[in-house]
Amino acid sequence: MDDPRFGTATSEIDLTDSHTWSGLPAPFGWHVIQRKEHGLMWERVVGERLTVWEDVSVKRDGKNWLHVSVAKSNPKKRPSYDDLHVVRLAFIGEDRECYQKFPPKARYVSFTETLHLWCCLDEPEGVLPAFEEMVAFLDMDTGKVEERYSI
Repeated sequence: MDDPRFGTATSEIDLTDSHTWSGLPAPFGWHVIQRKEHGLMWERVVGERLTVWEDVSVKRDGKNWLHVSVAKSNPKKRPSYDDLHVVRLAFIGEDRECYQKFPPKARYVSFTETLHLWCCLDEPEGVLPAFEEMVAFLDMDTGKVEERYSI
């Protein structure tokens, strides 16, 4: 990728408060609270407090993967779907496909009530097949049929 932050050498990554690792402008109401060689931790200061950790690494498939995790201030309280969606928009963007993974029990690791999203930066359209298909919906009030994509 053209952005040096996505290279494999973490020493080349530009850790600033002005952009997320995916290149999006820093989200309003969030600030960086911790910088490490391999990532940034953000805190939301508007509304309910959330913390986000974001980092990029090359995985076994040879691709650059953005990892974004979200946690609430109470380590026993799991973030909601709405929290995850807000974080996805702010740190990954709506034009990139991302995934929440549910591994088999033997590979499951969890230390706190934290949720994780993964996004392949080398393939922003996604690495999974497109599961969408055209579906017909019947409007019961009008009797009209409308076709639209659905998963």
